[in-house]
Amino acid sequence: MEPGSVENLSIVYRSRDFLVVNKHWDVRIDSKAWRETLTLQKQLRYRFPELADPDTCYGFRFCHQLDFSTSGALCVALNKAAAGSAYRCFKDRRVTKAYLALVVRTQSQASQSSWFWNTGCTQAILSPKCC
Repeated sequence: MEPGSVENLSIVYRSRDFLVVNKHWDVRIDSKAWRETLTLQKQLRYRFPELADPDTCYGFRFCHQLDFSTSGALCVALNKAAAGSAYRCFKDRRVTKAYLALVVRTQSQASQSSWFWNTGCTQAILSPKCC
């Protein structure tokens, strides 16, 4: 996936109540800081200025969050009732998020029998058989 820009927002789904977009990696969802060059909030304002809601803090009702460096589907409620419904679904754990990590080995790592991945709080040993 190419780096995000204000013009290249990918729409996954749209209904009367929800918009699901593919958030790019290394793009913040929203920001009040002037120094943020690109946010999902800015992409949405550029592509759908008519959907911006001045009654909200950021102009849009984001149903959940994705980390700055994480790409993937992000749901935006298009009205107050839909936002309330989505909130209850997340609160009652009727929504499941799944994450997929893509790992690439270099040629020098290919000869090793297993990989060791240490994220600081989680350690995993992956066998080449599973990848």
